[in-house]
Amino acid sequence: MRRIRIALVLASLALLTAAVGSIAAAPATGPWRIALTTDRQGDSDIYAMDADGTHVRKLTRTPGYDGFGPFSPDGRKLLFYRNQGGVWVMNANGSGKRDLTPGPAHNSPGGWSQDGRRIVFSSNRDGNGEIYVMNADGSRQRKLAPSPSSNEDTPVWSPNGATIAFVTDRDGNPEVYAMDADGGNARNLTRGPRNDGGVPGGHGLLWSPDSRRIVFASTRDTHDEDNPELYVVNADGSGLRRLTRLPGLEIPLSWSPDGRRIAVSRSPSKPRWAFWTMNPDGGGMRKVTWMLPPR
Repeated sequence: MRRIRIALVLASLALLTAAVGSIAAAPATGPWRIALTTDRQGDSDIYAMDADGTHVRKLTRTPGYDGFGPFSPDGRKLLFYRNQGGVWVMNANGSGKRDLTPGPAHNSPGGWSQDGRRIVFSSNRDGNGEIYVMNADGSRQRKLAPSPSSNEDTPVWSPNGATIAFVTDRDGNPEVYAMDADGGNARNLTRGPRNDGGVPGGHGLLWSPDSRRIVFASTRDTHDEDNPELYVVNADGSGLRRLTRLPGLEIPLSWSPDGRRIAVSRSPSKPRWAFWTMNPDGGGMRKVTWMLPPR
């Protein structure tokens, strides 16, 4: 695939090594419950836990790579990605796993609509990566905004349901775009010269709970695909600001429901399965380690 798809393939490999694949925020009405992918027990499976590393539960036990995936707005479901490409859903306790996009195409989960009735995702079923939507049960899959001359990926629905952010190379390099939820009014939010949002970390765009800001990874200042830094931009493209200045790979993973903290993956890290939380301005970074659930 082209640059964005290649970046996402590299993302899976990088995160398999780093042992942190994805983290997703629980609904704003509940506790900060996250899900992450780690190979801590030998295979890349999904675990759920509170954001302080407690109440850990293993959700998948399948050979191959399981990753990605936000919780549904009510916290009862979890989207995830399995092996060579597929949008899967399961209950928050790991039961009821179902493939929503069976077939040979590469499909990746994006996010839920505000009411939890629809899912946005990316697929290369028509030859290039484009943005699709479907009902939460997998029915009525349709292309949202056809763009046959570019690759589009990493779609994320804003918490207020009005906007979908995504990554596209339609201007020549990966950048963060936003469009209305019906696919109209697409606009470039980052206008960077390098790689905005398409760097390793398949679920690398993150909306704030109030839908006013987006966190993303970029190489615009480092010029190094192995050393992206985190940035934040307002939903209208204004106020772009760099948040981190750290060695290695940082990926935005989850924004706390109250908007006060952001969960971040860092690689390399010790222990390799640890993640961090920080303030939305990049300060106050703290490591979170967690224990395996009892057998």
